[in-house]
Amino acid sequence: MADKGKPGQKDSFAASSAPLHCGVKLCKTTPQRFGFCSEHFEQYKFGLINKSGVNVPDYEKKLEHYKAFKAKKNSKVA
Repeated sequence: MADKGKPGQKDSFAASSAPLHCGVKLCKTTPQRFGFCSEHFEQYKFGLINKSGVNVPDYEKKLEHYKAFKAKKNSKVA
């Protein structure tokens, strides 16, 4: 039989496994979606970073498209 342990032990493990910071290495923002802050989640959706928070191999090419996308998006809002 498996040892159940203390009742509060499971809850403390769940709280410690939650990410405290965004998945990108130097970002200290609290994660909002899928372990990323809102800015980095948008970059993840666009394909600039992978699920580990590391830049993809063709980052420079995609960054130009992302900047154009953001500029177009901001001009429509204003």
